[in-house]
Formats: sequence, C-alpha cells, structure tokens
Amino acid sequence: MKKKVIIGIIVVILLLVAVFVFLKNKKIDTSDSLFSNEKQEEITLTYAIHWSEKNQTDGIYENGILKSKGLKQYLDEYTNLHPNIKFNIKVIPYGEYANTLKVLSDADMAPDIYQIYSPWGVSYVKDGILDKPEEDIVDDVKKNYISTSGVTIDGQIWGIPTEINDFVLLYNKDIFRKAGLVDVNGNIIYPKTWQEFLNTAVKLTKKDTKDNITQYGVAFANEDWQVVDPFLSLLYSNGGKYLSSDMSKSLFNSKEGIEVLTAELELFKRGATNTNGNFFDFGKGNVAMVIAPPWVKASFQSNFGDRFEKVVGVAPIPIFKNQATSGYSWFMGVMNKSQYKKEAWDFLRWFALEVQPETNTTRYGDLLAYTIGSIPSRRIDFESHKEVLGDFFTNQYVESMKNAFYEPNVLNSSKIKSILMKEILSAWSEEKTAEKALNDAASKIDKILENNNK
Repeated sequence: MKKKVIIGIIVVILLLVAVFVFLKNKKIDTSDSLFSNEKQEEITLTYAIHWSEKNQTDGIYENGILKSKGLKQYLDEYTNLHPNIKFNIKVIPYGEYANTLKVLSDADMAPDIYQIYSPWGVSYVKDGILDKPEEDIVDDVKKNYISTSGVTIDGQIWGIPTEINDFVLLYNKDIFRKAGLVDVNGNIIYPKTWQEFLNTAVKLTKKDTKDNITQYGVAFANEDWQVVDPFLSLLYSNGGKYLSSDMSKSLFNSKEGIEVLTAELELFKRGATNTNGNFFDFGKGNVAMVIAPPWVKASFQSNFGDRFEKVVGVAPIPIFKNQATSGYSWFMGVMNKSQYKKEAWDFLRWFALEVQPETNTTRYGDLLAYTIGSIPSRRIDFESHKEVLGDFFTNQYVESMKNAFYEPNVLNSSKIKSILMKEILSAWSEEKTAEKALNDAASKIDKILENNNK
C-alpha cells in the first residue's frame, strides 16, 4: 500500500514538473495564465505622417465637441483594445518626407508605419526600405480597392492604398460678385477656358499705390503640388504627356508643354499673380482663385466657418483643349527595419481593412473622408461616404476623376518632380523662357531616366 502511495506521489511530482517546464517554454499571453504574473511586453509603434497636427492628428471640433476623429483618437482606441501597444506620431513635413524616410531607415531609426506618395515607392522598394505585406493583405487589396496601380511596383503589391486625389478650381464667390461676375439670374460666372481664366484673374487682382498686390487673381505655393501638378493638369488638357510610356524620356517639353507654360507666364506678366503669392491666403479672402487638391477642405472650412459653402465655389480646371486634371495616390505599410512588423501590420488590418458593421466603412476611410478631406480608395469607403463625397465641395473632385491622368510610378520620382518644379519656378521668376526652362528640366531628367534603365 505504501508502495502505491509513493508511486502516486512521484507521478504527481513529475506531472507538476512537466507543467512547469511547458509553461516556462511556451510563449503565451501571460495575462491568460493562472500560473504567471508576467505582463505582456509593452510596444511603441512609431507612425510617420505628413499631416499637420492641428486637424488631422487631433480631430475636428465644433463648439468644443469632437465632430470627426483625428488620427490620435483612433490610436487611443486601439491602445484601449491592446494595452501593451502604444503609439508615437512622427510628423514629417511633406517636402522633407521622401528623403527623411530613407535617412531614418539608413540610420536604423525607421518608423514602424509609413504613408508615402505612390511614385516614391519605386525608389523605396529598390533600396529595400519597405516590408512586403502578407498574402491576406495582398488579396484584400486586389479585391477591395478602386485602383492598385499606385501601390503596385514590379508586379508586386507593396502596401495598402489610402487615397486617390485630383485637382479642381476653387474660387471666392464674394470676390466674383463684387466684381460683377454674375449672370442675370445671379449665378457666378466662373472661367471655363484658359483664356477666360487668364482674363478673370487679371480682372480680380487689386494693387496698392506702390503696385503691391493686395488681392490676388490667382495664387500658388512653392511646393511641387502647387507648381508641377497645375502645369501637368493643363499639359494633359492641351494633349501633352509627362513622360514616355516606358519611362525613358521626358515629353513635357513638347510643343504642347511649352504652350502651357507660356500661357501660365501671362498670369505673371499681366500682374495677376507673383511668386510671393500664398495659396493658403485663399482662406483669408484675399485670393480669388486657386487650383487645389481636396485635402485643403478642412483648412478652408476652418477659415470660413459657417460661410464656407456661401463663399467657396468649386469647378473643373479651365481647359486648353479638353477637360483634364492631374491625379495622384498614396499608400501605407510597414518599414522593413521595423522591430514590430507583426504588431504594425495587425494594427493596419484593424485600422484600414476591418469594416465597421455599424457604418459599413473602415476607420481609415472615415478619417480620410471626414477629417482629412481626401477621397478614400477602398471601394466600400468610396461608396459608403456618399454624403461627404457628394457635398458641394468634394463632389467636383469625384466628378473630375474620370478626366484624371495619374502620375506614374517611376524610379527617382522625387528628384524628377523637384527638378521640374525648380525649372518652372525659374520661368515664373523671369529667369528663363518657358522653352528653355522645360528643355533644361528635360535634359536633367532624361539623364536620371537613362540611369534608371541601366
């Protein structure tokens, strides 16, 4: 009898030892274990964005009440669901983003989550900066997005598409009315052709006694989206092309391109604008017209408040020959040098791919449509945000998408666009003729394209 008891005790001891060894070696969520008091590892994911913090990070408020969530609110929501996950938002200005992301990666300081302008992706893939998404994400992207061209490089899906945007004309109705640009029914007479645009811009410009512009007929900004994209929109309208289909040669310095830049220079020669103009002064009410992407909505809505719809008019870009606009896209994903790839992709699944049953939208789609003012590229978000995408402001962008020419993915796209911007600015500043500026740009860019194809 004693022998059986001793054997039983030995068996129990061996079982307890086996359980102890199993629990020690098995990687489990210790919060679910009765045998351990260890906590999950705390992880901080760095999320790199180019948005300003004012609205896009903190949300949009009206009378102190949150109207639409910003990025920070969504990150807090995820942290509440996953207490071991924290976030660090890293804001990188748009003009510095392309180079900074590579510098951070090279210095082993890469953020975990990125959002990039689609054409930059080619260089990032070549340099091994981006992590390949898993098959379930690739399959989701192929099935559920309006377009995958921006996120496809060498036949491979490299991330999750975010937005698809284009450019339209915004005009200040108050300025037009004061100038008498209304028909017999009181409707604003906005310009539909380039010549009408030029004449209207000149008419609506005001100057002081020292010939300084106090009200701009049209204003731009010294950023590529305000120099190159309006030029490309007009180039496409005039029947021209940006680059050859095989990305081996510049085509923007064609007869059509020179005609467009020469036409733009008339705005400067006739005093309707200058290089000191500020695109965002449209929100102050002293700029009559701008050529704008949709994400400026939040800024101008904040400027004009309750008068936003009464003041801001929206129309297609005035044409040369045919209706056209420049389009672009962004995508997001995980950096190859992230220490927490799994956790970062899991977050993006929740944020950008998971459909909320109560709204039939994704969280990221809500952020884009309501807070940022961009057009979401996930099909269900595009279809389920009809109220905001169909409002007086955004509807014209949606309508113009059918006439949009989207910027191609090309290696060294950031350098290419920067060169073209600098040469266009040199023409705007009267340093070069339109023909010389575009030919100089083409000469430099063609060398880059030649090296790309080696």
